[in-house]
Amino acid sequence: MTSWTRYIGCVTFAAFLLSGCGTTTEENADEPQEDSVKEGNEGNTSQGDNHNNRSDNKVRLMEQNLQYTINGEAKEKTAFLKKSDNQPFSLYVLQQFRLSAEEPGKDIVFLTEDDSIYMRIELLKADVNWDEVEKNVQAQLKSISETISDPSLDVEGGTGFEVESGDDVITSILLKDEKSPVRLTIFTKKDRDYRDAFLEMAKTLMKR
Repeated sequence: MTSWTRYIGCVTFAAFLLSGCGTTTEENADEPQEDSVKEGNEGNTSQGDNHNNRSDNKVRLMEQNLQYTINGEAKEKTAFLKKSDNQPFSLYVLQQFRLSAEEPGKDIVFLTEDDSIYMRIELLKADVNWDEVEKNVQAQLKSISETISDPSLDVEGGTGFEVESGDDVITSILLKDEKSPVRLTIFTKKDRDYRDAFLEMAKTLMKR
């Protein structure tokens, strides 16, 4: 990864280190993994031969179809339920991606054929100060480029910031859910726009 990627990781780690840590979650992306999380968004859920995953009357299926675009081309693929061993959450991960621990308090979902294309996931505290987070995000992005834009993404209930550096596109998204606040940092390329795929996976994230 580039030097500015490591810079963002180090600064963010100092600001938002969470107490939980664990080992890397690198299951085969083609195989579903069990999890015990609350109700899923089952609107586009694939039924097939799936088995329900239940805990305390909370249910998520082992796989779900996700609709997204890559460079403007619409796609629909099956994503499998994956559980982080590093932070208390699970989400559905598309087959061409993998969930892995990066360091305590941070996980990444990366494209298996090119790990320079990835999304960093950081769970934030419920009482997070969003003004401080936004200032921190903008300061980090300005270290890459003075021009910060609003990404053209469907971020309901959240805020997005984006910069470009050569062919690289760095997108920071704050999902301001009261129960599950999350900071996402997405690293993509101008000619390989996986931002929507990452965002659709992130929308399935649920805390345990």
